[in-house]
Amino acid sequence: MSNGNTGRTVTIRGGGFAPRSRRWVGFLVFTTLILIAEWGTRAGWISALTLPRPSDVLETFRQLYDSGLLFKHLGPSLSRLIVGATIGASIGISVGVLIGLFSYIRSGLVPVVAAYIPLPKIALLPLFDNWFGIGEGSK
Repeated sequence: MSNGNTGRTVTIRGGGFAPRSRRWVGFLVFTTLILIAEWGTRAGWISALTLPRPSDVLETFRQLYDSGLLFKHLGPSLSRLIVGATIGASIGISVGVLIGLFSYIRSGLVPVVAAYIPLPKIALLPLFDNWFGIGEGSK
């Protein structure tokens, strides 16, 4: 009996998909968007309330650097980021391990996680503000 395989090879005419890295394109797009934002805000097409001028942002950054206020405020912000990321990763890994190891926990938490995933996270901000407040501890 024959399995229908005649043993001939079929060549792919399209050449396949071989993406090439073009790192300069990302830089070019970013620079172009910054220039369009600068031009649009100077021309008045983009409101300063909607998008501040990139040149104003750079000037403010320079002023904060020169006055030393940049590093005064950067330290607490970075420490909050590190503490928050550590707490969040620890809780996430712990819950993930528990879900992976125990079927009762998996049965109880997978629906909760599945319901939480599609929620826009920014929509939870008002709730968190009401529940936890806006003090240093909640940050």
